Amino acid sequence: MDMLKTSNLSLLAVPAYYLLSVVPHAYALNVATKGRPEKWDNTCPRSATLKEKIKSQLSEAEYARYERAEACSANLFENLSLFASAVIVGNMAGLKNLNTFVGAYLGLRIVYAFAYIGISSSSASYIRSALWVASFSLCFRVFAQASKVFGIKGI
Repeated sequence: MDMLKTSNLSLLAVPAYYLLSVVPHAYALNVATKGRPEKWDNTCPRSATLKEKIKSQLSEAEYARYERAEACSANLFENLSLFASAVIVGNMAGLKNLNTFVGAYLGLRIVYAFAYIGISSSSASYIRSALWVASFSLCFRVFAQASKVFGIKGI
């Protein structure tokens, strides 16, 4: 409990988000190996032929789930810089609501990850898109709030 009182939780949310970004990739490996990740061949994990090899070993539905999990992981990593910079700028501005921001952002991104991996219909995929818009909008809000603070301070 001391950590909650003495640590800047918003800064700790950045490595937490990084770990969150790895989870869908780990799940994808589990799907690709049919629950036997120790069978994963890690010699050349980005080879040009890897996806074809995986596709030949999985059903169409399993392969689609594998692809969604990998795409989810990539999207989470792609948004890491926006989130991390919002946290940094928010801290520089001294914003008081950063713990609320990081909690909401991480929560949305967790729901987003489940939606990304779990939704297989085109019509329901818009739920995922709405979650994505909501999460990056939170980051933009932090930038707007920080901009006001910096404008007042003449920074």
